[in-house]
Amino acid sequence: MRNYYFLVITFLFLSCNKSKELKANFIDQTLDLIIENSNEESIEFPDLYANLTNKIDDDKDEKLKLVEKLKLKGFKIVNWGRGNNPPTGPRIVSVSLRKEECECEVTKIYYFTVSESEYKMTEKIKCKAIKP
Repeated sequence: MRNYYFLVITFLFLSCNKSKELKANFIDQTLDLIIENSNEESIEFPDLYANLTNKIDDDKDEKLKLVEKLKLKGFKIVNWGRGNNPPTGPRIVSVSLRKEECECEVTKIYYFTVSESEYKMTEKIKCKAIKP
């Protein structure tokens, strides 16, 4: 019976780890498709962050997951900014990146939740072809 429990727990553990790997591959494949098409359509990743946050990071501490993935693909940051969209809406951080004839804008959005002290974080990306 102990062996049975051990097998079940091992299976669940391996299944959970595989899911994270598949999610990372899905995000990378989706980014490749967005870059390849560069049709200026925004794609939002609502489940990129698993947890809510109770603070908005300072500029020096702010990290955008999609920006980090694009940098690994050879993109360079050309501009960034932050603010509210619109003035009373969610807090945003926007980063523009470029590689050869492709420019991408990644936006991290801090959506308000029912709790005044917690935010749901998402990121969206939009890429366009540019002339050299």
